[in-house]
Order: sequence, then structure tokens, then C-alpha cells
Amino acid sequence: MFSRGLTRLILQKRGRSGGFYATDDEYERWLLSLPMECRDRIWVRGTPDLAERLEVRGCVTEASSLVGNVPERWKRVNTIAFCRRPEELGTLPEWVSGALVGPVFQPQSVYEPVDCLGAERVGGLLTGENGVASNVPQLIVFGGIDQENVDAIKLLPVHGVSVLGGIWNYADPVNAFIKLQRALA
Repeated sequence: MFSRGLTRLILQKRGRSGGFYATDDEYERWLLSLPMECRDRIWVRGTPDLAERLEVRGCVTEASSLVGNVPERWKRVNTIAFCRRPEELGTLPEWVSGALVGPVFQPQSVYEPVDCLGAERVGGLLTGENGVASNVPQLIVFGGIDQENVDAIKLLPVHGVSVLGGIWNYADPVNAFIKLQRALA
């Protein structure tokens, strides 16, 4: 999919021993299967320290872990804050390079209903209408985005979308990715 225009891959692997996250060695083994130039498009799910050790573009980490005192070295790593609650946007430090906000719609990758923000509410958050101001330069939305609701996403002032079920739940994920990419253009 990198050759088809994928600009960013958020890598989150489960550990082989059942852990929630893979170990550094397990991530490194997976990364070795890719050409080195792909690492510049990979953001690992974890801490800025992990991203630095793996020599990838950056990391996606929980917004709550970025509030308060953090190591100075974290501030030099491209960090995307994972925001599940709208008020987290307003608490992010200025050095954070982006925020992953959602879920916008019901994700296809979960079995039970989750609290979704909805496209209208996300639009209000991103423009500051709901009292939550954000100083984050890049806003990326996630959750339930697919070819059927892409028109609502196109109306939002966002820099990107994060998609999982919207491509992997189709018989031909590469073709689904291409169609979704074209619909967003």
C-alpha cells in the first residue's frame, strides 16, 4: 500500500507472548521486512522513546501520557496524541505534532457499540465551537470511516483519516484503499 499512496502507517503489534504491545525486538523484526525508506512513514504505537529506538517517523501515544512533566527528549520526537475524549485536545502541550481524534462513527473493528463523536460534533471541536480549543497543527480522525460515509469526513477541517476496518473488512483491501483514497481526494 506504500506504493499506492499510503502516507502513514500506525504500527501497533501485540506481543507474541500475549502482551498488549510487542517488545522492541518484535517490532524490530517486523520492521526488518520493510525497506528502510518505509520507516519514514511509520508511526509506532507507544512512547517517543520507542519511536527513537526503532528509528521510525514518530509515535502515537495516549494523550494523558503527554500532560505534565515529560522527559525533554520526548519533545524532539514527532508525537501524535491519541484523543478519545474531546477535552483532551485542549490539554495537549505545544510540542505535540498532531492529534488522532475519534471515533467519529461506530468502528467496524469492535464488537459492541462505543461512544462516537459524530461528524458534526468533531467539526465543532476542530473549529473551536464546542469550547475546546486545540493548538495542534495536524488533526486526524478515526473510527468507522469507509466509502459510505466519506462525504461527511470531507467536510471536516482535518489533515487526514486513520482507517482500519474501512479497508481491511473488504475482500480486496488494496482496492478498497485505492477507492477510499480517491473518494477523499
